[in-house]
Amino acid sequence: MNAVKAAFQALGQEEQELVETKKVEGRRPADEWLHLLGQVARYDELADAARGGGHGFFARRFAKKHDVPNGLREFALPLLTILREDQDPEKPLDLFLDLTGAQMYWKQVNRTPEYKKPPYHKIVDSFFADPWLQANAHFVDGAHVNFVITDHVRSTKKTKRNPRGKIKTKVKNKKKTEVAVTLSVPNRNYARAEPTAPRRGVPKEKLKPGDSRTIIKTSGTVQAQQADALPGIEVLLELISAAYERVEPARKKKL
Repeated sequence: MNAVKAAFQALGQEEQELVETKKVEGRRPADEWLHLLGQVARYDELADAARGGGHGFFARRFAKKHDVPNGLREFALPLLTILREDQDPEKPLDLFLDLTGAQMYWKQVNRTPEYKKPPYHKIVDSFFADPWLQANAHFVDGAHVNFVITDHVRSTKKTKRNPRGKIKTKVKNKKKTEVAVTLSVPNRNYARAEPTAPRRGVPKEKLKPGDSRTIIKTSGTVQAQQADALPGIEVLLELISAAYERVEPARKKKL
């Protein structure tokens, strides 16, 4: 048995299902999530090395068939490691991770009729929306932090006939990633910050005070240079920090 297949079979049932389906969701403590994703990440690191060479044919074939996209190892796992520092250990963390990719038929949201643009006689644009990472964390300060990361992909398929009469088709994909954060803080701990307080700017923001909690929403968009590119973790952390800057610790009343 090759080393990659042996490493896969050494995983638990849930970890194997994650590798095969490229999806996982649920509610559990942050440490349990880190253990689950960490096991899969270690397997995937070995599988990536096999695909890069240095292993036998069957190991490479198995690794290719049981690939885990980089969103788990390079984004989700490092992010959860950071969030764990502020997560209330008595509260679960809700997580939804879908690494099947944006261009699945069930993620298509629009498709244009065929049109022409010389030298192409047939062009079709397909649009996809892929909210591939969603989480809801409960911080030790009483705050609830919800975020959604959505890839928006435009896939353009162009067909033309060359001078020799041969039909040629090419596909070009463009992607941008939307990061949306909702921060809900308890009014017993936080109050709306003074407008003069220094704070970083974000593309979109909204603050809604309530009777018991104040809700702050921030969001931004990152243009991807490649279709498989991941946004930097710092983009999400900046939006969370910006949301916190819209409030300040509540002044305690003197007894």
